[in-house]
Amino acid sequence: MMTFPEIPSLPLAHVTYIVDPEKLEALAGRDWIYLLSPLFDSFYLTLIVITLVVTVGCFAACELVRPLRDACRGIHDRLLKYNCFIPLVLRVSLGVALVVAGTKQVLLLPNVPGEALSTLEVVIGFFLIVGFMIRFSALVAFGIFCFGLCTSHYLLGSMETAAAALLIAAHGDGPPSIDNILDIDALSRLFEPLWKRLRTHLGLLLRVALGSTLIWLAITEKAMNPRVCEAVVIDYNLENVIPVSTAMWVFAVGVIEFAVGLVLVLGFFTRTFSIIAFLVLTLSFFYFREEVAGHVTFFGSLLVLMITGAGSFSFDSLIAYKTRQVRGTTSPYSP
Repeated sequence: MMTFPEIPSLPLAHVTYIVDPEKLEALAGRDWIYLLSPLFDSFYLTLIVITLVVTVGCFAACELVRPLRDACRGIHDRLLKYNCFIPLVLRVSLGVALVVAGTKQVLLLPNVPGEALSTLEVVIGFFLIVGFMIRFSALVAFGIFCFGLCTSHYLLGSMETAAAALLIAAHGDGPPSIDNILDIDALSRLFEPLWKRLRTHLGLLLRVALGSTLIWLAITEKAMNPRVCEAVVIDYNLENVIPVSTAMWVFAVGVIEFAVGLVLVLGFFTRTFSIIAFLVLTLSFFYFREEVAGHVTFFGSLLVLMITGAGSFSFDSLIAYKTRQVRGTTSPYSP
């Protein structure tokens, strides 16, 4: 039987997987002087400015340098061709996450006990993977998330799970699936107006869920508990990976996490930042040796955003309309 630290007062999420429980309680709490110290160091302040200039320069080059612009637009158009795989990506990613969580008797995340629902998680996970009673299974998965959120605030670090479940229900019996083979589509006609609205705003729902998750993690872990994150930097010798102070590590990671979350919520360069987030999170999960399988839904959702872009109510959509007179973010550049 797995045991978990009883720390209900700590608003932490992913760091609880890799930091000793006693260290969590000892180091938790605000320390603004430590967190903001890089801003009062001329070297680190210069480094921050250079990083910002280089980042903006890279984005500008991809638009102003013709070979780079053509390459980026080619990638954009090729990604659109994977639109038909979106329901499958979401189904399999959420299904795998549920099966893994159920077999480990946790509720979606490694630090949320869920023995009571473990069997249900495994069953619903397998149903989603093979595509059986898809809409019903997805709604049950959404219910599992809501139940978990009522019992633990840690589920705020997994809001993409709820978004993915709703979008799976909205897409229904797409192939390959048992539902498609047997021509089963329960709950299709009854809630079709709702499913259509969810499909229309797929990009909006996913990016707001993912962006909000990243913002929440940046605030609760890095801003509100910087010394706990410093312990991670020290324990994993991250100063040897990039030779800057622990304070700079914590500050930089928090700012990056918050910034990526914010641009996802706003829908600005969504595909680009989804790719960046996917690569960074992949490296971090393998470096910290976390159980990646439990976070497959996060990666699956990022893959979907790479395909669809920001969708409605986004800066990307506004830019596309102003520059190309097209609506949304799923129109190719080439005819």
